[in-house]
Amino acid sequence: MSAFRDVARTVSSCAVLLVVTLLADPARAQEDVIQSLKNSLADIQRQLKDALTRIEQLEKEKAAAAEKVEEVESSTSSRLGQVEKSVQAVQSAASALNPAIGAVLDANVQHRSKTGGNFDFRSAEIGLAASVDPFARMYAFINGTKDGVEVDEAAAITTSLPWNLTAKGGRFLADFGRFPKTHEHELPFVNEPLSIERFVGGESQADGVEVSYLFPTPFFLRATMGGMNKIGEANDRTSNGKNRAWSRFTYLTRLNSYLDLNDNNNVEFGTSFAYTPSVRLRHDTSGGPRFLGGVDLTYRYQPLGSVIYQGLTVGSELFVNNERLFADDVAQRRTALGGYSYAELKLNKNWSTGFLFDYAPGLSSPGKKTIGYSPFLTWNISEFNRLRFQFTHADDHVREDKDDGGNQFFLQWTTVIGAHTHGFVGR
Repeated sequence: MSAFRDVARTVSSCAVLLVVTLLADPARAQEDVIQSLKNSLADIQRQLKDALTRIEQLEKEKAAAAEKVEEVESSTSSRLGQVEKSVQAVQSAASALNPAIGAVLDANVQHRSKTGGNFDFRSAEIGLAASVDPFARMYAFINGTKDGVEVDEAAAITTSLPWNLTAKGGRFLADFGRFPKTHEHELPFVNEPLSIERFVGGESQADGVEVSYLFPTPFFLRATMGGMNKIGEANDRTSNGKNRAWSRFTYLTRLNSYLDLNDNNNVEFGTSFAYTPSVRLRHDTSGGPRFLGGVDLTYRYQPLGSVIYQGLTVGSELFVNNERLFADDVAQRRTALGGYSYAELKLNKNWSTGFLFDYAPGLSSPGKKTIGYSPFLTWNISEFNRLRFQFTHADDHVREDKDDGGNQFFLQWTTVIGAHTHGFVGR
């Protein structure tokens, strides 16, 4: 810009000189003007040349600066990508080398009117969980009871599949129902409902694979499909260690949803269906399919101002089982219907109380049933230490086990150390 200002100054000077000379001596003025114009033109040409040279130099410097900025941005982006990968690697390595570990002790003192009392060491469960890498995580629960030690769960779960899909494989609690896939010490009452034991076979333990799809809806809606050896830890219809035709495996589907009605109220609804094409028991070579279905509904009142220390939860679960079973050494197809309902009132941070109703028919003789009534009181000493008292009156007409009937008293003590969680079950 300074070069252009110099040119403008030179042109102005020439104009002034031309006017002065013309007024003084016209003849000589003409020659002087011509010479002056030549000199000025040469000066202008030199200044223009310098200006163009400077402009060209500035353009080169600008291009070089832009190129340098682009290189810096590219280098920065590359470094950020490397840093992100390094952070993921460090996080994965840290959790892989030092997984979250926890343990739960579940013990109780019990008295049953038909069998007497007992100090019942129910279980000591060790849980481990960690990220495998950015694509999967793994967890395991090893459970020790008075009968021995076993791997209760050990499964890997994907974390980055497309299309809202999640896959799980190994040994896990199959996604059947609500409380069948809950460990006993996580229940809001002392014992697992007898209806779950008879219909499902206790906890819904399964060796196999599950795939879940989360629907892109404004509320939570998830579908699950799976294939496994069997469902139910105590299910003795088949063995996990025995090869067999694919028609003798169990195939599972479930659809469940969670919906907030307003700030203080929500509901959870689920339907489950397990199908085994061919079940063979004892000398019944004809076999036949087994159908096990379930419907669960849970309502929660959770006042917004109470955080999580007050509220009411009411839940029910209904099961239906249809299969060929033996009764009096005669194999017949039978349909049984049963389930449970409960309510739990959280009074404050430490205390809650509730009631469980359980309706458990015999699968082979659906007309015979066990009906249980169980009030319970829970004292949460802290987040890691809990005492629970429960009284159960069971009107038993099935007579499968002497422990199923009469009046029963339980005092349960559950303690936790370390990081131990089974997900969103404390509800």
